[in-house]
Amino acid sequence: MGLHIWKRLGAAAGMSVLLGSISVPTLADEAVKRGGTLRYGTVSEVASLDPHVAGGSAWRALVGVLYSPLVTYDKNGDIVSALAASWEQPDPQTLVFHLREDARFQDGSPVTAEDVRFSLDRIVDPATGATLRANLQGARIETPDARTIRISKDSPDVTLLSVLALTEAAIVPKQWVQGGANLKVEANGSGPFRLASYEPSVRASLERNPSYYVEGQPYLEGVDFRMIKSDDARVNALRSQSLDMIDFVPWKDIASLSRNPAFEVDTAGGAFMSVWFNATRKPFDDPRVRQAVSYALDRDAVSKAAFFGHGTPITGAPTASDSQYFNPGFEGTYNRDLDKARALLAEAGYPDGLDMSLLVFQGLGIYTTTAQILQANLKEAGINLTLEPVEWATLVERKNRGDYDAMIYGVSVKLPDPDAYAYYLGADSSFWAKPIGYRDDQLEQLLAQGRAQTDPEQRKLIYRDVEQRVLETSPWVFINWREQAQGYARKVQGYQQLGGALSESSPAISLPTIWIK
Repeated sequence: MGLHIWKRLGAAAGMSVLLGSISVPTLADEAVKRGGTLRYGTVSEVASLDPHVAGGSAWRALVGVLYSPLVTYDKNGDIVSALAASWEQPDPQTLVFHLREDARFQDGSPVTAEDVRFSLDRIVDPATGATLRANLQGARIETPDARTIRISKDSPDVTLLSVLALTEAAIVPKQWVQGGANLKVEANGSGPFRLASYEPSVRASLERNPSYYVEGQPYLEGVDFRMIKSDDARVNALRSQSLDMIDFVPWKDIASLSRNPAFEVDTAGGAFMSVWFNATRKPFDDPRVRQAVSYALDRDAVSKAAFFGHGTPITGAPTASDSQYFNPGFEGTYNRDLDKARALLAEAGYPDGLDMSLLVFQGLGIYTTTAQILQANLKEAGINLTLEPVEWATLVERKNRGDYDAMIYGVSVKLPDPDAYAYYLGADSSFWAKPIGYRDDQLEQLLAQGRAQTDPEQRKLIYRDVEQRVLETSPWVFINWREQAQGYARKVQGYQQLGGALSESSPAISLPTIWIK
């Protein structure tokens, strides 16, 4: 499934010392044409700019270039310095970061250790609804001086560095936030670009940040984010040169755009489609009902009809086959079996079937087609499925408050570590589990063991048990891997579509060194 980052970090889990370094552009400076504005069309609306509350792939691209975390990922999938010039790990429970002297927020104020402490405290504060709250709970933040941050936990957490490299761990200025700033519609980060204007769910204009801490970056003078949910409208805007680049090239258009000499199409794996249940609402609080849906689904039909050959069914757990954590024995766990689906429904007390509704994002064809196939599949098992098409902002809002029976959602692994399961399925995860009150005590225990275990071979055994538990309880139905494609005019240089856990982060990682020929 393309670049898979778990290999590298899994091998490094037992390291006692990690040193940061600046990411240096490899492109010869004289080859770069600086300036210009990239016109970028995104499929999903960005309804909020709060960097601590994840809002989809377009949100990740936009917020990822407005703000900076302590460390970040480069185009090779390596963790490199961002606001922290260097860092070390004196023991398995502790990370110490040393801030850059030249790091400033976009209002000109310096980035200090107190800003870092404030930001991490904001993430842990339940009132924020931060995506990484569960990952940072229990962390002690010490600031021995204005440029040093010491983060420690009571037990080892081998995932902590990779968590702090995510967009959702961005550092915000304490005084600005406490002064009454509205993080949903304003931005004051330390990233390569700064916000010039923003119309929620419609458009965002960015301009070059002259005080960005990486010398010579970004190459562009600005980025114009235009939120265009229609597949055809987005592709037509690229073809007519109204846009320079688009995300989520419709799968039906990948082949034709790839053959057009005027455009480049970059694809990589790492994202997957799934059905999420409100697993605390009847009848979905019964794992047998959730399993029945999984057995009823024809994953091959979805991969062919919705993804035009650019999708691969997932019949086991969502771990790519090139990962050291891949468990081939789980493959085929959920092959289509209508008899088993009906039997499970009967066991659960629904011998005559049941009715349910499904939230569906109406802006992307793969969602609609997948939902229609699922509707037909479930009817054969005795489940009457009503489709609820909604806008992206509505889908995210209802997800965040747990207002749904079930929904289709496409995600990447998110965290380049098998603890990615906690990002979604951990009881304190505000991304999915917390809003509906989902908790599986056995899974919680296994996830805690996995975070604390520093031996890579022992971690493999723990996460095998994690996957077995996830498949047994089926809080989600895993449908298929999907290739992710970005399309852009040939004049756009310097983009690289990453796979694995970094597939959604590719635009933000590449934008500082994209240039227009």
